[in-house]
Amino acid sequence: MDNFQLNNLSYIEACRYDKRSFLKIYWSVLMREHILLFTFLSRNDYNLFYIKIERFLVLLCTQMAMNGLFFSDESMNKANKSDDYNFVQQLPKIIFSLIATHIIEVLLCYLSMTDIAIYKIKELSKSKRNEEQIVDTIKCMKRKLVGFFIATFLLFLFYWYFISAFCAVYQNTQKTFLLDSLIGIIVQFIDPFFIYGLKIILRHVSMTKCSNQKCGCVYKTSDLIPIF
Repeated sequence: MDNFQLNNLSYIEACRYDKRSFLKIYWSVLMREHILLFTFLSRNDYNLFYIKIERFLVLLCTQMAMNGLFFSDESMNKANKSDDYNFVQQLPKIIFSLIATHIIEVLLCYLSMTDIAIYKIKELSKSKRNEEQIVDTIKCMKRKLVGFFIATFLLFLFYWYFISAFCAVYQNTQKTFLLDSLIGIIVQFIDPFFIYGLKIILRHVSMTKCSNQKCGCVYKTSDLIPIF
C-alpha cells in the first residue's frame, strides 16, 4: 500500500499495517493537502498536473478577491485617511477571507481530485461484472473535471472583473488590499502545517495503544480534522 491507502485505513487496519514514523505520516499528508507541496512536489499521485496548476492559480485569485469582498466602509475610510497599515484592524477580514477561500477549495478539490476514483478502480477485481462500475466511475470523474473547468472559468471571469473594478474605484486602498492579499496567501501556505500537525498527533497518539477502545475514538476524531 502507498501513502494514500495507508492514510485512509480504518483504525484496526492502521494498527496492523501502518508502521511509518510520525514524520513520514505527517509529510505524506502534507504532500497531498498542502496546496504548494501538492502542486509542485507531489508526483505519481494519480492527479493531473495541469489541473493542479489551475487550482493553485484560482485559489490565489480567490484569496485576493475575498479580501476585496470583505472590505468594510470603515476600513476603506481609514485607508483613505492614513497611509499606515494597521494589521490588527485588518486581521478579522484576512481570517474571513481565508475561511471563504478554504470553502471554495473544498469544492474545487471535490471536482478536481482524480486519485480517489483511480483507487476505487484499483480496488475492483478484474471481472466482467465490475466493468460497468469502472466505466461509471470514469464517466463520473470526467463529469467532475468538466464541472471543474466551468467553475474555474466563471471564477476567473468574476475575479478579473471584480479586482479590476475594485482597484480602479478604490485607488487609495490598493496598498492595503495588496498587503492583505499577500498576508492571506502566506497564512494559507502556513496554516496546513498546524492543522494537519494536530491531525497527525491525534492519529499517532491513538496508534500507540491499539488495544484501547478510547484510542479508536481519538483516531476517528483525527479523521475529522480539518472539518472543512
